[in-house]
Amino acid sequence: MGIIWLSHVLDQTTPLYGGSRDIILQSKQSLRDGDNCNTTSIMFSSHSGTHVDTPYHFFTRGKTVSDFPSETWVFTSPKCIDISVKPGQLLTIGDLSNAVSPDARLDILLLRTGFESNREDQIYWKEGPGLSSKLARYLRTLHPSLRAIGIDFISISSFQHREEGRTAHREFLENEILLFEDMALGQLDKTQELYQIIALPLRFANADGAPCTILGWEKDNEKI
Repeated sequence: MGIIWLSHVLDQTTPLYGGSRDIILQSKQSLRDGDNCNTTSIMFSSHSGTHVDTPYHFFTRGKTVSDFPSETWVFTSPKCIDISVKPGQLLTIGDLSNAVSPDARLDILLLRTGFESNREDQIYWKEGPGLSSKLARYLRTLHPSLRAIGIDFISISSFQHREEGRTAHREFLENEILLFEDMALGQLDKTQELYQIIALPLRFANADGAPCTILGWEKDNEKI
């Protein structure tokens, strides 16, 4: 059994949607400067780095992070599928139909495209892939227990298809399918399966989204 990070480290080089660079990590106290301890002041958007989108992101009466009970953030029937993408591609039902099959237990679906390899380049936010709005109902039909989607690109809203991206957000979030964006899926061994994921968002008042620390537990295939 192995436990792996499924979230990226947040720093001032973290790519943000639209290309903004407004993450600030500033030392407030430093042992090297003679202070008694090290402390850091941090400032960033609620949608920075590996983060979750909640319904309040697009609905005035939608749930915030703190509106969800604690068990919401524990997933015990995850699945990761590999999908090939091109820059700016909008993933449709046809793109996923051969990779997904009905599963009444599945509660979180991870889409691994490999696009996270572009995180240090402009193409990551400017030409990232996105999800078609029609996928929300399609995936819910296949997976009635689905509570979350996770992706290894910056947003389900491709910068090349922003209006469709807004519609897709509404479709997923209206059905309380949480969206985990900018995940770290590259180090997940393709020969291994996950049996549990815990995604812990930063809890603050009226959180429409929040950076997350996400861990995945790999199955011990030798004992299966």
